[in-house]
Amino acid sequence: MGQNTIYLDKVASTNDYLRELLSNFKPLAEGTAILAEEQFQGKGQRGSSWVSEPGKNLTTSILLKPQFLPIAQQFALSATIAIATVNWLQSKTEQPVAVKWPNDIYVNSKKITGILIENKLKGSKIDSAIIGIGVNINQINFDTATTITSLAYLTDRQDYNIKVLAHELFQVIQQEYLTLYKEGAQYQLSRYNALLFWKGEERPFLINGIKKTGIIQQVSSDGKLCVLLEDALREFDIKEITHLIT
Repeated sequence: MGQNTIYLDKVASTNDYLRELLSNFKPLAEGTAILAEEQFQGKGQRGSSWVSEPGKNLTTSILLKPQFLPIAQQFALSATIAIATVNWLQSKTEQPVAVKWPNDIYVNSKKITGILIENKLKGSKIDSAIIGIGVNINQINFDTATTITSLAYLTDRQDYNIKVLAHELFQVIQQEYLTLYKEGAQYQLSRYNALLFWKGEERPFLINGIKKTGIIQQVSSDGKLCVLLEDALREFDIKEITHLIT
């Protein structure tokens, strides 16, 4: 993982760059990574953007070929990447790190990492997956500073070596990827659920434009958020419910 790393000074999106390499039929080994100094059109979940100050943060995309994983279990790949990122960040701070469904990483109630996975399907399997990860590292100025954090904020230092951190993260992802292969999707899902942000807590959500209070129970094997609302358990897709974080 990351043994073949392509370093870029500036790119619109590391995910787009890696996808373009693949579309040009360029043979790329599994684990190939793109690491950019600056990404100016990064993408997040729900069509959102990922804005990163040049040279301050970790912006990378990794090519995986999880052809052992059926399409029905594709959320397990997302869970695996989230687990790896949480474990890696937890080694950097003593503060609690959690996964905000589906795959944002939070420290306390502030976002530090965004993950975007784009799968290419072939038959009943996942042919390849582009794993985009953005981690706030040395940046301390954010437009929405009340809901965003970085390693610099958490540890009071701004001299992290991005390349060193990236290769540390690659190694942790490789370990968890092998765990997914050996132990299976359900095992990784249970570990993911143990790291779930707001799990078991009565919290506010926005559902169909209406504010409601619910309690997260778990995430299902197909990646849906299971929330207890007024004594009824309901399942939600990514665009159907929003955490109301203040």
